[in-house]
Amino acid sequence: MAIHPHFKEYTVKSTARLMMGLFLMLVAAAASAAESGITVENAWIREAPPGASAMAGYMVVKNHGASDKVLVGASSDAFTEVMLHRTIVENGMAKMVHQMAITIPAKGEVTFEPNGYHVMLMGPKRPLKRGDKVEITLKFKDGQTVKVMHEVRAAEATQSMEGMDQGAMVMPHNH
Repeated sequence: MAIHPHFKEYTVKSTARLMMGLFLMLVAAAASAAESGITVENAWIREAPPGASAMAGYMVVKNHGASDKVLVGASSDAFTEVMLHRTIVENGMAKMVHQMAITIPAKGEVTFEPNGYHVMLMGPKRPLKRGDKVEITLKFKDGQTVKVMHEVRAAEATQSMEGMDQGAMVMPHNH
């Protein structure tokens, strides 16, 4: 069965247009990420025991822009309060210190991880379990906001506290 020559030409042109459209969409998405400058990877929340009044969120915040970005806050409808914290060890005691601002360097990144920077999630409005997804909005000094979906991960599947006695942890809120 012979295929009409115009059909072949139409099919090639249609495929070329489709491929060009997909390429332009990818370029636009990359330009949008570069324009905002901020992307977030590996966003997760450590699963807490039932009834826990606080949880911690982790992620890698990347700044693709040419100037520093300053993270000044976060919020989530799933919690009564969200704060930026950093765990600091002094004299063998770990304490969480409230951070008013965290600079994400130009062309750099900041990792939020156990024993370091983290998003302190106070007063969960419902019990959260492994596999749940929670949206957290990051707020930057320049007015930019970035919505980030965090996945709740089982405590045993996440990084350990590296031998730190959680009972020895204190939480001064130096606002």
